Amino acid sequence: MYVDYTQAASSGDGHTWVVSIQCGNGGICSEHVECVEGAEAGFMHDVFMDGTDIGDVCVPESEVNETNIAQLIIRRFKNIAWPDSNLVVQPPKGRTLVNFETNFYTLDSVPIDQTVTVANRQVVIRAVPATYTFDFGDGAVTTTASPGHPHPDLDVTHVYERVGKVEVRLDTTYSGEYRIGNGDWVAIPDTLTVAGESQDLQILEALPQLVIR
Repeated sequence: MYVDYTQAASSGDGHTWVVSIQCGNGGICSEHVECVEGAEAGFMHDVFMDGTDIGDVCVPESEVNETNIAQLIIRRFKNIAWPDSNLVVQPPKGRTLVNFETNFYTLDSVPIDQTVTVANRQVVIRAVPATYTFDFGDGAVTTTASPGHPHPDLDVTHVYERVGKVEVRLDTTYSGEYRIGNGDWVAIPDTLTVAGESQDLQILEALPQLVIR
């Protein structure tokens, strides 16, 4: 019982006692494990004595500390299906020219908020696009903080040296932050990369044409 843990942890017996909140789904941590302690809803925790896991304890919701809540929020940040970024290629229609500056960009560059409930607290988790990795399909890859820009403000471009067909892709790495209730925003120390869908791109050669006037 939780009261037994608190008595042992405060007894001054020379041991180091730590509790760490558990997650369901085999440790994937998409959900925390609920329980009841003395008629009060709570969450299961692992109990560690001197670094060794010695069992479980149901910690009442009112006793769940901010450190554990932060851990749950970080896990939820990683488990949310954040969207990939839509890659736009210029020239359009899946074709470009060899030895030509092909332009790449996305308009998906604004932060995204998700409101979730963690340990019965309302939490807003925000994913902020931090970097974009443009895979040009010919072995060349560039990572930048810029989402690129439409023509004529060329920012992320690539010149293909030979004709052929490639698959291009844009991966987005999100940083995160969260806010519990109306509290301050707190940075999430981890990042999350969402892979984009591949697009076919045909590289063609511009052939001279005789024009008779």
